[in-house]
Amino acid sequence: MESSVTRIRITDAALKLFASRGFASVSVDEVAAAAGVTKGAVYYSFKDKRDLFRSACVRVLDMIRHEVEAATMGEVQHSVDEIVTGGARLFDAYEHPAARQLLLIDGPAVLGLAEWTEMQEVLRIDLGEHALGHLADAGLIDRAVLPMLSHLLFGAFTQGVLQIAGAADPQAAGAAAREAYRRLAAGLMTPML
Repeated sequence: MESSVTRIRITDAALKLFASRGFASVSVDEVAAAAGVTKGAVYYSFKDKRDLFRSACVRVLDMIRHEVEAATMGEVQHSVDEIVTGGARLFDAYEHPAARQLLLIDGPAVLGLAEWTEMQEVLRIDLGEHALGHLADAGLIDRAVLPMLSHLLFGAFTQGVLQIAGAADPQAAGAAAREAYRRLAAGLMTPML
């Protein structure tokens, strides 16, 4: 039990440091000091700094999933609306400094594209496939295309947030990405041809 509490404490300290300064600018010594543990305790809990970073990213993804689920369920009048409302809430969540720094700026470089993409599958499946399932239930999309459609829609979202993260004017890029995503998602709410 104590080792899991220590691991959580270390992950939380690392998340705060990585979010504020970026992966490259944070040392394991600094994480240990912020968590109130020894450097040895960090390496007992995590293989290396990259493993610690991955744990912090997973924590951010868990926070995003819970935040988007709670916000979407609090807003949606009808279940088919989840795809549009959930997308807007997902953009909100990725604008948080921790999500922006860990998942968008440092994540692809530190983890590599394959691991970075795989790590985010939880959002595509838990949020995307769930919301698209309501559209299939309503007869708006064929359930057979649901997995690929969730990949494509999450890919469009991911490209949108990456554009925002790298933009000289993130607010303007965010407004454009949100509108484009809203139009794309709303198009799914019309009956199939």
